Amino acid sequence: MAARDRRQELLDRQLASGCPATLFLSLNIPGTDKHPPGVEALFAWALARLKVLFPDLITLSKAIDYLGPYALLALHQEALSVKQQCMALETSHPAARLIDLDVYDQNGTQLGRSALALPPRPCLVCHQPAFDCIRLGRHRMEEVVEIVEQLLMDFSLQTQALFTL
Repeated sequence: MAARDRRQELLDRQLASGCPATLFLSLNIPGTDKHPPGVEALFAWALARLKVLFPDLITLSKAIDYLGPYALLALHQEALSVKQQCMALETSHPAARLIDLDVYDQNGTQLGRSALALPPRPCLVCHQPAFDCIRLGRHRMEEVVEIVEQLLMDFSLQTQALFTL
């Protein structure tokens, strides 16, 4: 809980600045192990992709805590446009489904998928709305963790193959 509180304090301080767009990058890793193999590679890939998408991206903070890696980023661009591009990144690769890019506007309001008229994030197991599956406990945690580990392993193998060509 302390890690979550520290992240929120960091975010709250940044949101008070009134920056046009604030991004909080983290990963959705279910289970107790928030650092399975492949997490750092996926996080680094996501951060690199963001820097390509947004050349003027400002990294305010980047760290690893109990919950995994995270970065607090700022942009002087319109937040809704930033959210659209972040959503495209989150769907650009099967493992990118694990990327969590929260976008906040200059008033500190978080822009969700609904701001873009998009459906809720799908469950990794059954593709129904993920929050319903979590709330109702539809799937065994071991099943979800196994899918996440497979996504991370496939991602690691694919990116490793790119660097060995």
